[in-house]
Amino acid sequence: MKGLPEMPKLYIYPKEGEASIFALQNKQITVGRLPDNDIVVAEQFCSSRHAVIFPTESGYSVLDNHSKNGTFVNGKRIQSETALKRGDEILIGLTRIIFDKELVSSVEVIDPSPSEAINTIIQVKDFLRKPQIATTLDAPAIVLDINKLKAEHRALAILNEVSQSLVYHQPLDQLLEHIMDLVSHNLPLDRGVLMLMEGNPAQLIPRAIRIKDSRLADKNIQVSRTIINTVMSKNSSVLIYDALSETQFRFQASIVQSKIRSAMCVPLWNNQEIIGIIYADRRSLAAPFSEDDLKLLTLVANLAAVKIENAKLIEQAIEKGRMDRELALAAQIQKNFLPKENPKFENYDIAGTNLTCCTVGGDYYDFIPVGPERLGIVIADVAGNGMSASLLMASLRAALHSEVHPDYSAEAMTVKLNDFVHSSSSSDRFITFFFGELEKASGALSYINAGHNPPILFRHEGGIERLESCGFCLGMFPSVRYEEKKTSLRPGDLVLFYTDGITESRNKSKEEFDEHRVIAVLQKHGHRSAQEIMDLVLEELKVFTECTDPADDMTLVIVKRVH
Repeated sequence: MKGLPEMPKLYIYPKEGEASIFALQNKQITVGRLPDNDIVVAEQFCSSRHAVIFPTESGYSVLDNHSKNGTFVNGKRIQSETALKRGDEILIGLTRIIFDKELVSSVEVIDPSPSEAINTIIQVKDFLRKPQIATTLDAPAIVLDINKLKAEHRALAILNEVSQSLVYHQPLDQLLEHIMDLVSHNLPLDRGVLMLMEGNPAQLIPRAIRIKDSRLADKNIQVSRTIINTVMSKNSSVLIYDALSETQFRFQASIVQSKIRSAMCVPLWNNQEIIGIIYADRRSLAAPFSEDDLKLLTLVANLAAVKIENAKLIEQAIEKGRMDRELALAAQIQKNFLPKENPKFENYDIAGTNLTCCTVGGDYYDFIPVGPERLGIVIADVAGNGMSASLLMASLRAALHSEVHPDYSAEAMTVKLNDFVHSSSSSDRFITFFFGELEKASGALSYINAGHNPPILFRHEGGIERLESCGFCLGMFPSVRYEEKKTSLRPGDLVLFYTDGITESRNKSKEEFDEHRVIAVLQKHGHRSAQEIMDLVLEELKVFTECTDPADDMTLVIVKRVH
């Protein structure tokens, strides 16, 4: 009795990390960045739920799930359900997934033997400065070299084809594959590989491989470290030919094992720096590579390097544009989280503002009605700034609004917020937080200060009080208790709430604006409206810093009791 046919497998080769195998079980699987996908591709070019692979009557198919960067099968972006054949390559971001066939060829950099030698070296910079194709005859007495003219005509034709083929922009992965197609088509080879300098520290990473001789499909492409070092350190193209017949190569293990007849390696030089190499070798082809082949590959590699660099710049520009759009959207969303206008609260004059040092920030202020006679006043500052701080701030706002209601307890609410921040953020993230409840009729102000800069209470008669901290910042430790404190505002009193971006702003001499300058403005202009006072503080800050770009987010809130 015959056994059941073996289920096909997916062979997964990420750009970084170990390869893995995923056995299909005759059911739909998802591929994406989120951890609940069947196959997780943890890289920026992969969408949350990027693609699905599913069984059909005839086998398996793949379908792109409206991803941002697309799904490619054998180098072509798919627009609809695409049937998979054994050996098909699915490209998602920089991760290669081979359907039911292991990627048997890989590139191995090997240490040279003491007898290794290189036959020909071409200095690329000098070579590219010289006219490579003869266009005139210096004298009629020169005898025409038909073979040389044919070679030059072939070189011109190939370079023209390469130039035309590389005119239009392609995604980098497609471009690299296209370059190797052009190389293998115009320079017959058994094996070839294009490698780019990537990572930190930078190292050569294989990005496109060609195996023309099927008998070599299960053998690694071995590239000598001496050849690579010569190409990279001297910006030179190198050629080894008739390796089997050369005495110095007869006992070199890699040459004997692979039976290499000739090999060449050239730099991908973009006229400023070397960004990679192209390596090719011959074993089965009768004729070895010639010096003309090496020169031609050098020229093709130079054209390719410039195009690769342009493709990188275009992709970086596209990515930057996408990030800028997402940041602008995030900034708008964050702006919507802040009060759209100053609140109307009888007998009180209230104003607030927020200025971010980045597109988005981690400062937060809010006014939350607690019934018709009470108003919640919030100011908070997430440690750090930028996108991560803004996300944590948004989470805090949502949690806070869910807790504030007419029958809430400020102490219990703050405990919940602290545990929420502690459990949902990293150990180096915390939030300074102040929440006060103002009672309209009496002016009573009950508050909890969780590690925030003490708001300053200015008495109409001239005294100053600080609403000091009564507990740790949110998120520093779990299960922390907070004690509510009380004060009151009398007619003419005002309270200044601020984040440390105000007081720690520096001028060009690295001197801080500091609290005493804020106090001086309020003592001088305390008779003005809350909005006017706030504008005067910001104007004084602007003059002090000489319009230096802020290093931190800045938030101000002023509450003044009028009657």
